[in-house]
Amino acid sequence: MAENVNVQSRRRNSHLLITDSDNPKTFSPIIGFAQEPLLPLADACTPLTDIVYDIFTYVSIALEHTPSHPADDRLNIRLSKLIQNIPYQLNFQNTHKNIFDQLCTTLCSNPEIKHQIYSLYLSNKDTCGQIDRFLSYFSLNDFSNLQSLTLTEINQQNIIKLKLMLPSLTHLSSFHITSHLIDDFEIINTISMANLRTLSIISFHSIQTRLSETFNITNLTIFSCSLENLFYDLFKYFPLLKYLNLRFLSPYNYPLKKTDEIMEKYSGIHLKQLSIGLFKYNFDDLKIFIQQTPNLENFIIYTKDNISMLNASKWEKLIQTSLIYLKSFQFKFGCSRQYADKLILNKIHGFQNDFWCKQHHWYTEYSIEKYYIFIYTIPYLSNTLKLTLDTKRCSKEKHSNVFNKVKNVSLYDDVINNECEYYFSNIQTLELLMTKGNRNFIDMYYLNRIVNLSNLKHLNISEYGNMLTSSLLVEILKQSSKLTWLTINPKDLMLLLNKDELCIYLNRMIRKLDILKYDYPLFNNRNEMNRLCEVFVNIEQLVCYMMESMDVVFLLNQLKQLSMVNIYLSSVNDREYFMNLLEEESHKLNSIYCIEGIDTKAPKLFMWIGRN
Repeated sequence: MAENVNVQSRRRNSHLLITDSDNPKTFSPIIGFAQEPLLPLADACTPLTDIVYDIFTYVSIALEHTPSHPADDRLNIRLSKLIQNIPYQLNFQNTHKNIFDQLCTTLCSNPEIKHQIYSLYLSNKDTCGQIDRFLSYFSLNDFSNLQSLTLTEINQQNIIKLKLMLPSLTHLSSFHITSHLIDDFEIINTISMANLRTLSIISFHSIQTRLSETFNITNLTIFSCSLENLFYDLFKYFPLLKYLNLRFLSPYNYPLKKTDEIMEKYSGIHLKQLSIGLFKYNFDDLKIFIQQTPNLENFIIYTKDNISMLNASKWEKLIQTSLIYLKSFQFKFGCSRQYADKLILNKIHGFQNDFWCKQHHWYTEYSIEKYYIFIYTIPYLSNTLKLTLDTKRCSKEKHSNVFNKVKNVSLYDDVINNECEYYFSNIQTLELLMTKGNRNFIDMYYLNRIVNLSNLKHLNISEYGNMLTSSLLVEILKQSSKLTWLTINPKDLMLLLNKDELCIYLNRMIRKLDILKYDYPLFNNRNEMNRLCEVFVNIEQLVCYMMESMDVVFLLNQLKQLSMVNIYLSSVNDREYFMNLLEEESHKLNSIYCIEGIDTKAPKLFMWIGRN
């Protein structure tokens, strides 16, 4: 009987499964599930009778506890209630305007959803006023349960509205703001800090007037500050700090108070993680601060030209006396080769003794470049690396996966065509560069020995010149299934658009095209313009330089998938006519646009398009 049930159940659902050819008893994941009709619970569980013992007992219990009357929306009452209470996070970074509009419409027609949103990310980057548009639809006060807010590239226009709304966000626990256009102190002065735990600021001066309210913050990011700020202010005003991220630490950032008085230092007994993006002091200065962080567990630091950081014995003593709980230490220390190489290498070898390798398992290797020598922990901590023929990698023993964290790689052609000891398995951006005077074509065999192209999203060949053949570019595209972004010199691109096989791949794959080269026209004639629009009919983002402002309208009408446009113009001769034409097109395309420097010789047009 059991065997009959077993056979029947397998036969009944066989079309849902793909049989493994090597093992007929093993099945790959279910396919076609969405097309299957809904079944009563007992029928749906029948195929599981040979897997789950006494399954129908559990089915009976489940049915007994299921309401007989469905909810108004025809879902189980508990499921319906669950959906109504799901917390949402909205991230509008790099979002198409039509999606942005649809989500805003949904929020307007279903205002109760706003109470379910706990995280919001708004960005003006490449969207030409997204923040202002969102704030014209909604007040941040409407998001009563908002806990995390990130604002990128805010401008002066946003400040007035934000200053009115931010004080009411009393549940806010995380706040991040980035902008190169304004000082952030106006915004920081208005946020509610009662429940704030995570904060990003440009400098200590951004929060100078709110320092009496920062006691609860545990996660802090500061773009730029001085060691004096850390010595005397950090743990005095942020005593519960656990995570500290310092992007740039240098004496060029003046402290909050300039005084010759002896000031009290405070310890950060709760600090667990410290990351310093670029350190511009010497080791002894750092030592003073590190002694204030006795419970540090994770430490990341980068220096470029500082021989004082290459004293391994001083580091050992500091770690043994002041960092006894340190588990992870990642660093990259650089030193100018104005010092004798032998001196630098002797210091580097001090980081490869038993204390580093056997006791802590902090392995290192070093690279010798034309002007610098760097020592770094494994894995390499930066996500960006540029290789020249002068770069030589040196390691005491070979380690795998050294550069797994590297996402952006720049390679010179002479590096590719030589034996290279580097391998990058997870790159997302690849820039190919041509060594001056070198006329050798890139060999795909050697390129594959250096990079894995399967995760590549952005290919930059704008500086490689016309040495890139169409056949090589086709091969790169074939191996880069995730590639959607191409940066290329417009002159080189136009020479390649007569290659049919290449154009087929470009048409299928490329969604963002960057062909910006100042003072170089994108087209010489309308035929070239038509050809580009034919090949790249599917692109969604375009960055370019155009001599004729009227050609902008032609592009907007031909490239119907465009969502974001950055066009640099040579000049605008008939300003009034062009602005009227642009206004008309903007209305038709449901777009937001802005022009920077309309009266200059090089105005910039930005558009965020949401075609209906």
